[in-house]
Amino acid sequence: MTMKKHLADLACRRRELLKEIESQRMQVAEISQRWRQPLALLDIGLKAVRFIRNHPALVSGGVALLLAWRRKEIAGMAQGGGRWLCLYPSILSIGLKCLSLLTRSPGKERNTAVDH
Repeated sequence: MTMKKHLADLACRRRELLKEIESQRMQVAEISQRWRQPLALLDIGLKAVRFIRNHPALVSGGVALLLAWRRKEIAGMAQGGGRWLCLYPSILSIGLKCLSLLTRSPGKERNTAVDH
């Protein structure tokens, strides 16, 4: 086998491998696209678990406050109408703020250090 034939065979093999690599890249891109949303949801769940682990008193106090508030609200609505209904927007606002804190990615935090 001559050197030119050998180089031609190597070039042909290289083209075949490059086509296979491109096909595999496309497959990986499709697979990663399918898993993007479930993994993002899992990431939010892990952030919630870390928040609960790091702030157990805050979470348990909030749950206890909500339970006590719910019990009083049901009795209060039966007696005095919907005077507690004005609190729902503020509770929802606080809940959404907490949710946004949980879903914020760590790379988007403000950098307070001065660059030199």
